[in-house]
Formats: sequence, C-alpha cells, structure tokens
Amino acid sequence: MAFNAVPQNGVLTPYAFVSTGRLTKFQRPALGNSRIYTSRQQTVVALAPPGPTPSQPPASCSFVGASSPSSSSSSTLSSTSSSVVVSSSSSSSIASSSAVSSSSSSAVSSSASSSSQVASPSSSASSSSSFASSASSTSSATSASSTSSTSASSTTSVASSSVSSSATTLITSTTKSSSSSSASSASSSASGSSTSSAPYPAYTNYPIPAGKIVTYNWNVTWVSASPDGYTRPFVGINGQWPCPPIKGNIGDTIKINLVNGLGNQTTTLHFHGLFQYNTTFEDGPAMVNQCPIPPGASFVYQFRLMQPGTYWYHAHVGGQYIDGLRGPLIINDPKAPYNVAGTPYKVDQEVTLTLTDLYHKQAPYLINYYLSPDNTNQNGGAEPVPDTALINEAQNVKFAMVPGKTYLFRIINMGILAGHYLQFDQHDMQIVEVDGVYTMPQTVSQLFVAVAQRYSVIVKAKPTAAQNFAIVSQFNTDMFGSSVTPAGMNPTAVGWLVYDAAKTLPQPFTIQPQVWDDSRLVPWDQQPLLDDANVRTISFTADFGVDSAGSTRGMLSSFTYVPQKIPTMFTALTAPAQYVMNPAIYGRVNPRVLTFNSIVEIYLNNHDSRAHPFHLHGHNFQVINRGEGGALWPGLTSTPQYPMKRDVVVVYAGSSVTLRFKADNPGINLFHCHTEWHVESGLTATFIEAPDVLQSYKPYIPNSHKTVCDLQSIPRKGNAGGNAKNWLDLSNANTEPQDPATYWG
Repeated sequence: MAFNAVPQNGVLTPYAFVSTGRLTKFQRPALGNSRIYTSRQQTVVALAPPGPTPSQPPASCSFVGASSPSSSSSSTLSSTSSSVVVSSSSSSSIASSSAVSSSSSSAVSSSASSSSQVASPSSSASSSSSFASSASSTSSATSASSTSSTSASSTTSVASSSVSSSATTLITSTTKSSSSSSASSASSSASGSSTSSAPYPAYTNYPIPAGKIVTYNWNVTWVSASPDGYTRPFVGINGQWPCPPIKGNIGDTIKINLVNGLGNQTTTLHFHGLFQYNTTFEDGPAMVNQCPIPPGASFVYQFRLMQPGTYWYHAHVGGQYIDGLRGPLIINDPKAPYNVAGTPYKVDQEVTLTLTDLYHKQAPYLINYYLSPDNTNQNGGAEPVPDTALINEAQNVKFAMVPGKTYLFRIINMGILAGHYLQFDQHDMQIVEVDGVYTMPQTVSQLFVAVAQRYSVIVKAKPTAAQNFAIVSQFNTDMFGSSVTPAGMNPTAVGWLVYDAAKTLPQPFTIQPQVWDDSRLVPWDQQPLLDDANVRTISFTADFGVDSAGSTRGMLSSFTYVPQKIPTMFTALTAPAQYVMNPAIYGRVNPRVLTFNSIVEIYLNNHDSRAHPFHLHGHNFQVINRGEGGALWPGLTSTPQYPMKRDVVVVYAGSSVTLRFKADNPGINLFHCHTEWHVESGLTATFIEAPDVLQSYKPYIPNSHKTVCDLQSIPRKGNAGGNAKNWLDLSNANTEPQDPATYWG
C-alpha cells in the first residue's frame, strides 16, 4: 500500500484516501446469509497503485471446533473464583515487578502487532456462566485501620490449560500492616513508586481506606466451549471460559500475575473505565501504554481501586476480546448512595448481568476478511454480524429471586458490535449508576445498552412467588445497517427471574423499543458544566474510506490510526522538553497533545450510516449536547444544568455529540469507537495528556513492562519510529495500516 504523505520535519499530513458518502443498497453473499446490507458509497478522491487482494484465508488455515451444533443446556447460576490471593498488607509496600519467562524469546516476533492465529485448544469448559451469581451479597469495604508491618506471602500456582472449569481455591492472608487514607500516597504506592507526586482526584465523599491486596494468578489459554451449542475455541483464563470477574472494594489494590499461555498470539488487558491515575502504563492497549505480551511471557498488572462502580476488562490487541478474553470488574462501595440504611434504595443482593454478541468464526479470519478488498468491493466494507445474543456468556440463564428483596443488577455490554435492548417482564428498573457514575434515580421499563456501556439498576422483587418472569435481551439490528435479521442469526437472548423453581418458565416476549435518552440522566454529585474559561475545542468527523490497497479504513478527521514502532507512552516519557508537547513526534496515532488541567471540548460529528459507541480512556466526560439522530434518539435542545457523565457515548448515524472533560490525568488516553471492527480499521485518536507533567512525576515503570518490550526488540526510547537522536526525523515511523493478511500470523 502507498499513501501520499510521510511525516517530515515534524509535519503530519492526511492520507490520500477514497472518501465515503451516504449509502446505497447491495446484496451481500458472504458470511452465510443473504440479507441486504447498507453499504458505503465510494467517491474517488485520489488513486494509488492497488496492493494485494487477500480474498480468502490460506488453505492451511482451518477453524478448530467447527462442529455441528449440539443441544445447548440451560445455564444455572454459580459463583466461581479464579486463582486469587487476598492479603491485607498496606499498599505502600507492594512490589510491582515480576520475572518474565525468557524461554519465549525465540518464538517472539519483532513485530508490534498481535500475532493473531487461529486457535487449537487443548482444554474445554462448560457453557454455564462462571459469574452469574444471583445471590451474591453486597460486599463492604475493608476497614482502614490495621497496625502490623509484617507481610505473609501466599501464592497459588498458575493453572495449566488442562484444568477443569471448577473454581480454584480462594486464599486469604490475614496479615495486616499500617494503612493510609491519603489518596495522594495511594497513588504512588499503587504504582510502586516512592518518588511520584501525582495527585488523585477525589471519587468519594469520604477518606479512601487503605484496603487490601487482591492478587490474581492467571494463565491465558485456549479453551473450547459451546455457549449456544456451537463448539469453538475461546481465549480463557486458567482453563475456564467465561473468564472470571475481578472484584474488590474501594481502596483495594489489584495485582494480576499474568502468563500468556496462548502459544500463537500476543495479549494485553485493558481495565475499561478505570482512569489509572498515576498508573497510565497499566491501561493496557498494545503499543499505546505497553508492549504486547508475547507467548510464554509473564506480566504484572497492578493498580489501586479508586472509583466505585461497574466496569469490565478485556484484551486490547488484535481484536482478541472477540474471541472471549473479557470479564466483569466490580468495585464495591459501602457508602454508595443507593446502599445506605434507611433509604428506599437499600440493596439486599447484587447480580452481575453481561450482554454479548457471539461470533462462531474466530477473530483473525473475521478481521482479515473485514479489512480485505473483497469485503470492500462486495459488501462496501460492511462489518461481520454476530451469530447469537448471550446473557452472562450463555443462554437460558436463571436468576433466583426472593419475594420482597431489593436487587442491584450490574449490567455490562461486553460485546463487539451489537447494542442490546434489555427488558425485565413486569419489573421496572431504577437507574442508579452509568459507567461508574452515580445518578439520581431514574425509573425505566427498558434499557438500550451500547457496546462497552454499563448500567446499575435497582429491581424490586415481587411480594409473592406466584410466578416467574422472563428477561429478554434483543440486538438492535439497525447497528448492522439493516432492520432485517440475517438468516441463521439468533438476535435474542432469554433469561428468567425465578421466584419458584417448581413453576413453569414463561414464554419470552418481543421487545418494542421505547428508549429513554441516557443524556437526560442527572449525575448524583450534580456537577455543573465544566468551566469554559479555558476550553480547547477539538473537532472530529467520523467516517470511513478506502485505502490504496482497497481496504476499508476508519477515519477521524481524515486520519486513520496506525500503531507505531514504540509504545506512545515511552515516547512521551523519553522525549526532550523541547519536543514532548509536539504532536509530530508521536507519529500517525492521530495525536492531540493536551495541556494539564485544560478543559477539553470534543465535537464529534458522525458522517457514517452506522451508530458508533465512542469511549474515552482515562476519564469520563460530560455529555453537553447531542445533535439530531432520528426520532428514536431525540437530541438535547440546550445544555443541561448538570450534564450527565459517562465514558461511552453513542453518536448516531448522521448526528453529533459534544463532550467535555478536564485534562487532569497525565498519560496516554485513547479516544475510539468501541465497535471492535472499527478499532481494527483505525477509528481512533490519541490524547497525549500533559506529557510534560507526566515526566515531572517520574513514574516508576515496572520491570515486566521493560522485559516484554526487550523480548520483542521493541524500543523503549525515541519518537514514533524509535529515533532518539533526531526527534523530528520520523522516516522510520509506521505510516500505513497493518496489512490484513498479517492477521493470519
């Protein structure tokens, strides 16, 4: 492939792309259905010599687990725990490094991209959900008072890929040490640094307790499972799929000792919604905040839980979470406004409910085809559509209900493409949290949950056990470019609120969308519009184009995101003072360099025919305006007095949103569409946030970060091309998106 410009002397110019206009209809014969797709009409702007056309997977590639569907069993509720160690030692004494296996070096490529190959799993897991616990009582945070400084070490061996799907042992160390309620000192302790002076903003209205150290020992491996009766490989943890939840209380420190046991792919973890103040290097996106973790290598993630609420974790490299590396992340707050004794919202029990869209084919094949010229020419670059809707990574999930009790359902869309309508039959939902932000209670009968969004809702049980009730989750098929359901797709997942197991389960119903606009929610803290005396406005236009090789590429303001030869964080940390604020040194990551504590206003205009759920790393933002997007999604007519805050917002086809946040989190924070196909196509920008201030904090970079880079010969100093001598010479930087064929490894 060839583009028209290369950064020279610190100047970036847009690509010569084939731009996109509005849509036309055409017949899509691929991916096993005959639906009519709405595609992007192409208008030639500039042509370049065509590149290779990867039309089909190599003949040597086959898909393990492509067996005929078997009958799926109902998923009953269970509560499991991954290999985990809990200790109550002070976070100030935490070590933040781990040995990395050197045996992997011979198998590691020097490429910065994920070595995505099709799996050959050696273990299996049942289709029942490992985290669908309908009777998990609300946890309270650990007391912030303890005195001993002695630490007892407890470890558990990492499970191999052949372990069963049963829960491993929960190990608790009772040794305690002195605590600290200072949020500022917590910042440095979580990162393992004694020199950093980075402050933490306050997330609660009370001192943060010291908490405990919660250690997870995870081996990321291939696992076979059949959540809808179709067996396929998934990326699991310790031989289990679905992946286990991460749970903790405000003030706890999470430590994950991760081993990449996949054999044929790199991996990373992103902890979606966590701001990672002073631990920006733990955010997880490959070649952004860290190097990818190669097969056979070990890595340590360690960070402090400072934000209460509902979050999730997922792989952030090569579309890997499409293949299953994802799970809930729950941070309990004993003083949550909905959980105070004497209030009408006092919660008796908590339930985690996840929504996903399952694909039978594996991610490398789907990404390769999605980005191929064949897909562009035949389907206008249409996204692969899922096969099945799931609740808690399963079908037919049952949630036990006790008459008269009050439940908090933590709802997470961990999907790839599909937004979900969700409705509980004859049970209203009171929204009390969105994306980790407490809200004034808002009663709704139905939710629309876009990819990566979260809601916590209070559901009051019926007074008697006279009958059971259905839960229905239904794809928004408009997200696929058509309201017509493709042949063979199961767009509806069904569960039940079970009051009496002896009684029959009701028939599911069809949801009639009647969505309440989330931008009209009011945050509990009633924070007014962020001060506009120091506003920097950044305008983005989301669109799609076709590159010179014929591949469909996402564009924000005519730029497609291209990962560089060095993680962007290392460029920010090692740049000389005279260059660190210059966006050119960061290469084609669509960089926007922000000054510390500035108020940033994003105006995002969607020129595409699809809705896009945009996510901001490192922050939540105020939603201060939403343009027209159709009758179902009415726009705001004026800026709310107390704008709603969240970290994922949907910008609908032909509409716009205006967002604000304060740039008070020095580090590297992505802004991207969370439709995973669009991430892979480059619909991403990078906020280089106060890199000068980040350098002044002198953050401690754990040894495992350095080692995984060194194993792959990825530089840790220099501009986007790894040049530390001439910072404005980017001749060695990556200027072209990854060839889709490389997804075959």
